[in-house]
Amino acid sequence: MPTTGHAQDGPVLTGDEAEEFAAALRRAVVPRDRQAKARDLLPPVLLLAHGETEEDADGARARAARAVDELEGCLRAQGAKLVPYARVSAARLRAARGGWPVSTDIGTQLAEDPPRRTGRLRLRDFALAQDVVAWALGPDADPQGGEALRDHAYARHLRRAPLARTLWRLGGGDPGAAAGPSWFTFAVSVLLRPLFQTFPRWWWARRRDRRLLWSARSGWYADWRGIGHGRRAVGFFEHAARLVAPAGPEGRQEAVAVLERLVLRALLHDLKSAARPGRLSPWRRRRLTRYVLLLELPDGAGEEAPGAEFLAEYAAAARETGCAAVVVVAAGPARTAPADGERIGLARAAARWDRAAGLPTGATAPLLVDLPARSGAGGSALAPVAPRTFRMGPATELVLGFTALVAGLGVLAPLLLWPAVGGDGGADAGCIGGPATAPVASAPLEAGSVSPKEQYQRVVDMIEAQNRQAEEAASQLHRQVRTVVHLGSTIPATLDRERFDGAIPELRGIALAQQDLNREAGNDDQKVWLRVERVEAGERFARAPAEAREIVRKAATNPKIIGVVGITQSRTETMEAVRILGGAGIPTIGTTATADQMQVNRYYRSMAPSNSREARIVSEFARKARIVEDSSGSCAPAEAAVVIEDPTDLYSRTIGEDFAARFGGRPHILQYSPNASDSPPGSGGDRVTQEESIHAVAEAVCERITAEPRTVVYWASRSREFAAFLSSFGDDTPCEGRKLTVLGGNELTNAALTGTFRDPAWLRLYHSAHVLPVGYQRSDTARQFSDAYARTFGRKDLWRNDGHAALAYDGMQLVAAAANEAYAGTDGREVNRSNVQSSLYRGIRKEGASGYLDFDRSGGAVSTDKPLVVLHRARGGSEPVLSCGAFAQNTGQVTRWGPDQEFACPRDGR
Repeated sequence: MPTTGHAQDGPVLTGDEAEEFAAALRRAVVPRDRQAKARDLLPPVLLLAHGETEEDADGARARAARAVDELEGCLRAQGAKLVPYARVSAARLRAARGGWPVSTDIGTQLAEDPPRRTGRLRLRDFALAQDVVAWALGPDADPQGGEALRDHAYARHLRRAPLARTLWRLGGGDPGAAAGPSWFTFAVSVLLRPLFQTFPRWWWARRRDRRLLWSARSGWYADWRGIGHGRRAVGFFEHAARLVAPAGPEGRQEAVAVLERLVLRALLHDLKSAARPGRLSPWRRRRLTRYVLLLELPDGAGEEAPGAEFLAEYAAAARETGCAAVVVVAAGPARTAPADGERIGLARAAARWDRAAGLPTGATAPLLVDLPARSGAGGSALAPVAPRTFRMGPATELVLGFTALVAGLGVLAPLLLWPAVGGDGGADAGCIGGPATAPVASAPLEAGSVSPKEQYQRVVDMIEAQNRQAEEAASQLHRQVRTVVHLGSTIPATLDRERFDGAIPELRGIALAQQDLNREAGNDDQKVWLRVERVEAGERFARAPAEAREIVRKAATNPKIIGVVGITQSRTETMEAVRILGGAGIPTIGTTATADQMQVNRYYRSMAPSNSREARIVSEFARKARIVEDSSGSCAPAEAAVVIEDPTDLYSRTIGEDFAARFGGRPHILQYSPNASDSPPGSGGDRVTQEESIHAVAEAVCERITAEPRTVVYWASRSREFAAFLSSFGDDTPCEGRKLTVLGGNELTNAALTGTFRDPAWLRLYHSAHVLPVGYQRSDTARQFSDAYARTFGRKDLWRNDGHAALAYDGMQLVAAAANEAYAGTDGREVNRSNVQSSLYRGIRKEGASGYLDFDRSGGAVSTDKPLVVLHRARGGSEPVLSCGAFAQNTGQVTRWGPDQEFACPRDGR
C-alpha cells in the first residue's frame, strides 16, 4: 500500500529510538522461540501524534496516518506482504458504531490476503460469527429464531463447502424447487431430502454445539458467556439468537457492540489455534509469525472514542482467549489517549515487548507512546521484517513429502521388518515400559531459580488478591460470597521435602480453581463467589486436630464458612481432624488423603482413589504385567512380593496391608518406622518382620530377591526413606548391581517427578499417580487445566505433572458445584453448610481436571471409578504404562490395560 503523503516534514519514525522500536517489532512478529506466539501476550502500543500546536488537529491526524504508513512499509516488500497483517483506517473505526463490526474487516484481510506460499488461513469460528452478524443486522432477525439463524448460517456455509453444497443439491435443492411429476417430488421430499439435507444440517449444527459449548478446550463461547461446559438444552444458535436480538434503529449501536465482542473473540480463538507451533504440517511450519494489526485511530477524546473502545474490547478478548498470536500497533492524535494512561518512550515500549512473558494482570493495557511533534527532514526507512521464505507452497510440499515417504518406506521396509520376522526382537522386548535406560516422553521438569518458600508466598499472594476481589463483589455488587477453608500442612524446612511435600502444587490448584470459579460467578448472577481462608496445621499435619477445633469455633459464629478443602495425607491426626469437622456438620473435601479409614463420617469426600481401589489395580498389575527384570534384561510377572511399610503411619500401614491381601501368595511385610519409639510390636506371625534401620530393610530385601528373583518390592512407606534405601541396597548389600523392581504408591510419585532421588541403572521403578502426565491427558478439562497451570506457573514448572494441583482444583470445583446448586435450590436466599452438604449427599457429577467426578446419590465418599495411573520411571522421566478409570464422562472411560489391552481394569462395585 503506498504512503499517503500526509506529513510534509519527512518520516515520523526516525532516530535511534524508532530503530530500537522497529527491531522489537521484528522480534515480536518473528519470535525466535516458536512457543512465544502461543504463550507471551504482548500489550498493544498506541502511538500518540501531536500537531505543531495544540489546535492543529489536522496535523496530528496526518502524522498518525504517516506513522501507520511507515510501519506498514516494514511489513511489505515489492507490494507483497511479508507477514500476515490487517490495517483498519480511521474512517472504518469511526463508521463502526451502527455499522458492521470492525473485526469482520480484520479477519477478512487476514484470510483473503496471506503472504505468498504460506497457505490458506482457515478461520472457521470467525466465518460462523460473520454469519451471525449478517443475520442479526438483517431484516429477518428474531430473538426466538435459533432455528432461523441455524438455517441462515448453514446456507452461507454451503457457499464455502463444496461437499456440503453437492449433498444439498442431491437432496433436491431448496424445498419446493424439485421439478417433475408429483410422485418424483414426493420421492425427493421423503427419501432424499432427509438424507442429504436435513441430516447434514443437523449434524453440522451439533458439531458447532460440541465445539463452542460442550468442549472445555475449544468452547470459547461458553467461557465468554459464563455458561459452563457440557450438554445443554439450549444450543449455540438459540443462545446466539437471544444474545444478538434484533435491534431497531434505537438499539442498533448496542447490538453492533455485542457483535463486535462476538466476532473479535471468534477471530482471536481461530488465530490462537492457527499459530500453534507444528513441525509436521507444512501449513503450521510456515506460520512462524504473529499476526499484526495496524489501527489508524480517529480523532476523539476519552474512553468513548471509537478507537479506544476497540482497544478495550481487544484487551478483554485477548485476556479471555489467551491469544498471544497478535501484535497490535495503533496511532492517533494525542487526545485519543486514556487520561490515566502512563506515557512512555519508544525505547521503553520496545523493552516492555521484549520482556513480555505469560499472562500477567493488565498485560493488555495499551502502552502509550508520545511521538515527537516534528522530525528532521529526510531520514531512512525502517528495516523490514524478514521472516523465513519458502520455495514452494504447503500443498506442493505435502505431495512431494508424501511421495518421498512412500518411496523411503518401500526401500526400508524389509530392513525394518527383519528383527520382527527373523531376529530375536531384543532382550528387553517383553518388559512393559521398555528398558530402564530408555528415554521417555515425560521428561524431567525444572526446579527453577525461585526457592520453594518464595513460590509458596506467591501463590498465597494470588489467593489474597482474589479474596479482595470477592469482598469487593460482596460490598459493591451485593453478590453472594462464601468462605472455603484450606486445611494444609506447613511447608517443610528442608529443600528436598519442600519439593515432594505437595503443599505448593496443592495451594496452586486451590488458587486456580478460585480464579476460574470467581470469573464464572462474575458472569453469572446465579453462582456464588468464593473466598479462601488458609489454615496451616504444621509439618505432617501435627496440629490438625487443634486447627480443626479452631475452624469449628469460627464456623459457629460465621455461617458463611461452607466447607473445608485440603488434607493431603492420611494420618491419625488428619483422621481425627475429619472426625471433629464432621461432628460439627462441616463438609470436608480431602485432596490426596487416600486411606479408607479417613471416611469416618458422611461429611467427608475424597478426590483421590482410595487405598483399597489402588491396591486392587496395582496388585493385578504386579501379578500380570512383565515388570520383574532379570540379569539378561528379560521381564516376567512377579511371583512373590515384599511389602515395606511404616506401622505408625495410617497411609503406609493400610495400603501395605491392602496390597499384601490382594496380591496373594503370602507376601512378606517388612516394617520400619523412623520413629522407632512409637513403633507398635509386630504381629502377623512369620509374615511380618520389624527392622530397626533402613540398612536392615535393604539387607532383608536382598535376601528375599536372592531366594526368589521374581520378587517385586512394594514400597508402602513414605518417600523420604526411599533414597536412603536405594543407597544402602546398591552399596552395602551383597546385591550390589543386581536388578531390583520396585512398585510404589503416590508418595513415590511426588519424589520421582520432582527428581528427589537418583535413578540407578539396576532399578526398575513403577509408581502410581492420580493424574496422567502432561501430553497424555484424555479429557479436554484436564488439558485446559494443564494449559492454565503452564500459563500461570511456567511450562517447565517442577510440579506440573504432580497430581496435587489437579485434585485440589477439583476439590474446590466440587464445593462450588454444591454451593451453586444450593443457591439455585433456595432461589438465592440462603447458602449454608447444611444445604451444601445436602447437595453433596444427593450427588454431584461433572468433568474434572483429575477425571470425571461421579459422586453417587448414596453419599459415596469417593468418586466412582476414579482414575489411577501407573508410571514407569526411565532416565529421569516417567511414562504411563497403565491407566484405568473414568477420565471423562463420554470418551474417557478406560476399561482395559496392557500392551494389547488384554487385561480388564477393576471397576467399582457401586
